[in-house]
Amino acid sequence: MTRYDFQNVAGKTRFDFQKLEAGETIVEEGTSCTRLYYLISGDIKVITQADDYGYQVEEDISAPESFQLERLFGLTQRFTHTYVAKNNCSIMSVSKQEIMKLSDEYEIFRINLLNLVCTQSQKNNRRLFRVPAKTLSERLIRFFESHSVRPAGEKIFHIKMTRLAEEMNVKRIYVSKALNELQSEGLIQLERGRIYIPALENLIKR
Repeated sequence: MTRYDFQNVAGKTRFDFQKLEAGETIVEEGTSCTRLYYLISGDIKVITQADDYGYQVEEDISAPESFQLERLFGLTQRFTHTYVAKNNCSIMSVSKQEIMKLSDEYEIFRINLLNLVCTQSQKNNRRLFRVPAKTLSERLIRFFESHSVRPAGEKIFHIKMTRLAEEMNVKRIYVSKALNELQSEGLIQLERGRIYIPALENLIKR
């Protein structure tokens, strides 16, 4: 896009800006995705619930970051995460209608939009063809990774040992043993109904 294009976009497109304080909810899971949200500054907490609400994942994401762009289109146009401000944040949003106008008028915008959506789809598809985990510890790590928005950073899994054993299809005692091994290596911290992962990237590299 040329400088004139940027000036034209800024002059014709309606961008909404918000300032949020810690604890304020930006978007709730299940909300219809009619706007593209973009985190300009600050940190947010992303909360994801299992379909039956049997467990919950919390993770932090820092600016710059967009919120589920792929949910603007397709079969299910609703957010699957809840986004909460962790500290003072600045959010920019633009309506789906405005995005459609930009896509119609600027080819480079349309190409970038397609690239972002296609990249997300390709990453999800590749997960199905990875080499199977050989040990229970590796399967647990794969579970933590696949249930995170990003494969790095701090994560908190609110999940009971019995539910995790069901997910792994093994007895609870085996899950407990594998988790305690990971804890002894300093990769996770276990609490009642809660698994804290300081840095998921370190767990994945194990």
